[in-house]
Amino acid sequence: MVSREVRLGPFTLEHPFILAPMAGITNSPFRRLMRRHGSALVVSELVSANGIEYGGQKTLDLLKFHPDERIVGLQIFGEDNERLCKATQFIEKLGADFVDLNMGCPVNKVVSKGGGSALCRDLPSLSRLLTAMVKAVKIPVTIKIRTGWDAQSRNALEVARVAADSGVAWVAIHGRTRAQGYSGAADWDLIGDVKAKASLPIIGNGDITTPEAAVERVKTYGVDAVLIGRGALRNPFLFEHARA
Repeated sequence: MVSREVRLGPFTLEHPFILAPMAGITNSPFRRLMRRHGSALVVSELVSANGIEYGGQKTLDLLKFHPDERIVGLQIFGEDNERLCKATQFIEKLGADFVDLNMGCPVNKVVSKGGGSALCRDLPSLSRLLTAMVKAVKIPVTIKIRTGWDAQSRNALEVARVAADSGVAWVAIHGRTRAQGYSGAADWDLIGDVKAKASLPIIGNGDITTPEAAVERVKTYGVDAVLIGRGALRNPFLFEHARA
């Protein structure tokens, strides 16, 4: 077992292998299981800031977590700055370790309202949102993005720079554009380029299905950590194997 400590914001992780948030999958029991099997931290599935505003029980249930999950972040999505800031404060009151803003969801019903991947299209507005969210709480604010909207507008580096200037703790990048959805191959060269030029920690995500691939991505692209999503569904031992 190799120890390769990683520093993300105020947290020191034992290794760089992390469970990716997945809608409909990363609920509290699943997150606990993955922590038991070695994920360095866990993040909830995406939760609507509008739903938090309205206090819907289904929404509130998604925010429940167990002490065994720590380090645990809760992920929110939405398009309204005020509601996103209030949701960030609500998550802090719940006692989560950090709040993660979803800026990568490609689903039409999210992006058509201006949430998810659409947040990355207007950088001045994004700067105002992230600055307000960071100022609203004492816990770290993090973001998860894609490489860009489509092949012609891959602006992950610009988004990372806005995030750094706003006080965001780290950026996770899924190596596909919004237009790609989950098709094609993740662009790890772009992720590595952002890591080389960014001033804050960068986490890479996409197409990691084996422990060997997880280790190779960290070594080759210099990212601070990697997110493992669908690969962990097929092999829940992937984190401890990657660490070993």
